[in-house]
Amino acid sequence: MELSSWHAASSELDVARLPGPVWVVAPHPDDEALGCGALIAALSDLGTEVWALLLTDGGFSHPGSRAYPRERLAVARLAEWRAGLAALGVPAERTHALGFPDGALAAVPPAEITQAVRRAFAAAPPALVLLPWRRDPHPDHRAAWNPVLATTAAPVLGYSVWLTERGAEADWPAPTEAAALHFPTRPYTTRKAAAIAAHATQLGAVTDDPSGFTLAPEMVGRAVAGPELYFQPAGTRTLKLS
Repeated sequence: MELSSWHAASSELDVARLPGPVWVVAPHPDDEALGCGALIAALSDLGTEVWALLLTDGGFSHPGSRAYPRERLAVARLAEWRAGLAALGVPAERTHALGFPDGALAAVPPAEITQAVRRAFAAAPPALVLLPWRRDPHPDHRAAWNPVLATTAAPVLGYSVWLTERGAEADWPAPTEAAALHFPTRPYTTRKAAAIAAHATQLGAVTDDPSGFTLAPEMVGRAVAGPELYFQPAGTRTLKLS
């Protein structure tokens, strides 16, 4: 599926219509920066209350590293996540991290995820939730969708992290399944790039695990250039967003 095709068929998201509090749910540190960093910055600039929720510990990206064993990597990635969010205008006091195992979210009972997310949301009941699209091609992203939806009656927008990079045709929503929206990254490209750059462990800082994960510069460039894609699923509470 070509990003240009979806861009042409989608409506532009009107950020001023989005109600707060907005909760941005990320299965891993950096998902929110890659998928919706420009929108977070725009919401922050408007004074809309934005909260961030991290589902996993992020500690599985470099399993062969001796310098960064899982516990150290998880601590580093949590700090990177908060630094990236700060660059987008979200303060640390509006962040929550649940610490489920990176790479194994599907093995966690869905009810356990739902209960933990519901407790986090109680700090500021969401008026809107941003969450990776239900078939974004990563197992942890897919495992997050239903348990998070079960926590709230608020509208949900699915965002794309890996869909445009790795998604098969069947991963994209059918026209009757969701309404497609886009958000241009300009004039927020500098802040989005800074938020992504905060994730140094995912950009080559861990040097002793050649098989570990590293964000490709080309993928980062496309994420910064945008547009960001969002999907409003049919059958859920909807808002006029464009």
